[in-house]
Amino acid sequence: MGRSLILIIGTLFSLLTLSPIIIEAQFVGYPTIDVAPKGEAKWTSLVDLTKAPKVAIRTLGVCDPNDQFCTWSCNKCAKPEDFLKCPTINDWALTYDDGPSPFTPVILDHLKAKDLKATFFVTGSRVMSNPDILKRIAKEGHQIAIHTWSHTPLTTQTSEVIIAELKWTEQIIKEVVGITPVWYRPPQGDFDDRTRFITKSLGYKTAIWDLDTFDWKSNLDPTFDLNWITGNFTEWVKDKSSGHMSLEHDLYEKTANMAPKAIDIVVAAGFNIKTVASCNNLSPYLETNTTGTTTGTTTGTTTPKSNQYGTNSPSSSSTNTLSSPSNKSSFATKNNNNFFVGIICAIIFSTIFF
Repeated sequence: MGRSLILIIGTLFSLLTLSPIIIEAQFVGYPTIDVAPKGEAKWTSLVDLTKAPKVAIRTLGVCDPNDQFCTWSCNKCAKPEDFLKCPTINDWALTYDDGPSPFTPVILDHLKAKDLKATFFVTGSRVMSNPDILKRIAKEGHQIAIHTWSHTPLTTQTSEVIIAELKWTEQIIKEVVGITPVWYRPPQGDFDDRTRFITKSLGYKTAIWDLDTFDWKSNLDPTFDLNWITGNFTEWVKDKSSGHMSLEHDLYEKTANMAPKAIDIVVAAGFNIKTVASCNNLSPYLETNTTGTTTGTTTGTTTPKSNQYGTNSPSSSSTNTLSSPSNKSSFATKNNNNFFVGIICAIIFSTIFF
């Protein structure tokens, strides 16, 4: 009896530590987690790259002072087709980047309690690691949008890789929840005329933000005061001259735990909380009328296809700033560590007791 009990405990522990690997194994043929994928001819052919603006691939953090192109990450240049905020006064889009993560449910629980909908810009790598959380996001009616596969700044990549970053993420979202997002956000807000051409050719709408919490810094800087997040929201809600689109991150435990407080501040100020798509009166998905159910079924009102772009250009006083969440491989590393721990435990149990 004693040996049987120990065997059961050892087996359960091994299964728990191996579970992330088992989850990832169900997605066959996808790129390596947190690694920029290679170009895929089947997707590259969707874009006529001969017509793309001749913008050089950029070195991250290096901006050409003589740049003649509209590069958001260097000069905060935006075009009419870039969505930076909700266009209607008193509308507010809460957006969360880099998930889904084990900490996303903290935000989902609060949104559900308040009967609110938000927008989650997800990476393909995190979807592979946490598919069930993505299913919950969809089931509860939140908007799901693309945030690339590896979270690599787009202007530093070849056009072929940019296309693969987007399409692999689109594909895994479709596989998990049955819907095809038409909205995306470039990692770190890094995009230019070349990436605009590519994403427009693929049918994506670009969403940025006008209010940045810089909450990602809390994962890197131990002196970061989390109260800055709520302090910013307290000041931001005083501005009712336009609608807003705020940026937070659900990848980290600290930032996810602060999100409910920020939500309450916006609600108390009387703003209408909407998704990015709904505040712009546009569809969130390729499938018409979808609201984000796991089956991709259609409900709601059809958005005219002719209404493709907004005019949410930033003012000179916009608070948009390049953010730089860096350690996106933490969950993948943890999964690999768990795998080896599980193997070692299984070997130890079998050696000692059998």
